Amino acid sequence: IRPLINDDDFENTQELVNEFRKKDGIGEILQEKLLEKAKKTDNWMAEWWDNIAYLDVRVPVVINYNPSCTFPKENFSDRFDFIRYSTRLIRTVLKFRQMIDSEQLSIDKMGNKPLNMYQYKLFLCGCRVPQLNRDKYYVAAKGQAKHIVVAHRNQFYSVDVYDSKGQPLGESEIAAQLLKIVQNTEPEEPPVGVFTSENRDVWAKERYAMAKDRNNRANFEMIESSICILCLDKPCPPSTQVPSITECPSDSVTGRQTLHGDGIEYNSLNRWFDKPNQVSLYEYLFCLVSPSSLRSYSALYEYLFCLVSAVVVASLLSPLRVLLLPCFSVVVVFLLSPLRVLVLPCFSVVVATCFALFLPSSLRPYSALCECFFCLVSCRLHGHVAPAYETGSTRQFKLGRTDTIRSASIATHEFVRAMTSKHASRAERYELMRKAINYHSTYTKETLDGKAVDRHLLGLKLTAVESGITLPAIFMDPSYQYFFHFKLSTSQV
Repeated sequence: IRPLINDDDFENTQELVNEFRKKDGIGEILQEKLLEKAKKTDNWMAEWWDNIAYLDVRVPVVINYNPSCTFPKENFSDRFDFIRYSTRLIRTVLKFRQMIDSEQLSIDKMGNKPLNMYQYKLFLCGCRVPQLNRDKYYVAAKGQAKHIVVAHRNQFYSVDVYDSKGQPLGESEIAAQLLKIVQNTEPEEPPVGVFTSENRDVWAKERYAMAKDRNNRANFEMIESSICILCLDKPCPPSTQVPSITECPSDSVTGRQTLHGDGIEYNSLNRWFDKPNQVSLYEYLFCLVSPSSLRSYSALYEYLFCLVSAVVVASLLSPLRVLLLPCFSVVVVFLLSPLRVLVLPCFSVVVATCFALFLPSSLRPYSALCECFFCLVSCRLHGHVAPAYETGSTRQFKLGRTDTIRSASIATHEFVRAMTSKHASRAERYELMRKAINYHSTYTKETLDGKAVDRHLLGLKLTAVESGITLPAIFMDPSYQYFFHFKLSTSQV
């Protein structure tokens, strides 16, 4: 915390830390209670983290919580080519699901260390469900879901992808259903998906009211239990940016599409943002994936690159209609404005030209070097080193998720100060950069081995709350609050 606060604040924080660490003091009491919890659970942080980091948070999941990634560009020659690609993609998801259910997935590893695979079982056939104060995460029973949901023109269609014997449908059978959906010209119903972009308590109240209708309730369950959602989108808007060496306008458009749909004029209403696995395709353009950060893994997205081809024909599917009383139709219109505002912030994809080949081995790993430069750029933009969050996986442990790699260290701060000083020599800057990289690499390894400070401090704080103990002064310290208010978020590991 030293590089983030001034001398007076640091002195005050140091006194609070010393008080907290006293022998037989409150720190030791909370640590003992936390150790007791650890003996009774597979992972003392797992449930706490799901709740406090995700399910308890009331802000919209769009942008705030749902990350996204894009696949390489696909140039579809016509609508049938687009359908073939979509079909192959669905079939690949089904193969991946079968590998999860039969436990045939290769064990993920970090170096030679195996990683916990439990959360793959929660990824497909799951959905975040809004509830007052705390959402829940629903997962359909193993083998129960036989369908996907397809979003097209802001409507949602249930598409069976298994036959009566539980075998995956052939490519031509799936393709036929997709073709009928994209050819459907029925008038659009109100875009119910907009509710999933709202404040969680607002959405929870609206869903509860709508679910009183039996058909609505069945349709919500159909969406939430589906294997995944395939969003067949409108063409994306042309870029207004001028290409440059560092900026890729077309990638910026693609990024906005997968992150939030680029506004209600384009595809933001053709989404169910609560679903942790939405794959979006624009006709003739790109393939995009938008996973919820609550459950997201790269293995599926890597696997989706293994695609094959298809043919087409079949019967018309009707959209899953959620009945809206007149008052809800007004609510839908009312919710369009917040969604417009939510997707307004500027979004640009910036490409860093590869320079790693020209760097000496003393400046490796390059991810640590990148983190140092992120802090430097942030300081030059805002005038100070800010709290920075870099994700470190703790999946070496059962039910492990993440901890925080603290990029804004004392070593990084000294490097940044030298780089922004007119008086530091080139040799001094190089040496401080090397020290910052070494420190970052060491702390990264400690984080991956479960020795970081963030989750431990959070565990002690939550132990006090659960035990009815008055929150120790250290957790009320403004510096502590600032320490956890991240201004810079990256993920190099």
